[in-house]
Amino acid sequence: MNKTNRKNLEQRFTAGEDVLNYFETDVVLNIQRLAELAPILNLSALAREAGINIQTLQAKIRRQTPLSGAETACLVNALKKHHLATVS
Repeated sequence: MNKTNRKNLEQRFTAGEDVLNYFETDVVLNIQRLAELAPILNLSALAREAGINIQTLQAKIRRQTPLSGAETACLVNALKKHHLATVS
């Protein structure tokens, strides 16, 4: 990754924007999207399937704390495992 791209990603991460490349996952997933889906999606089951602590995910949604790249990847993989995806 060249220096310009790295700086751009660091700025986006600091600003709370998504930094996991959509083209790597084919899924749009961020903490705001999970909060929107909470009324119709069992987030506890999703967290268990993804191997993420349920309380951690709930706290991140409540506080609107961005997901880490690893958390996003785990959640995306759990959704894909069941042939599910989110779109913006």
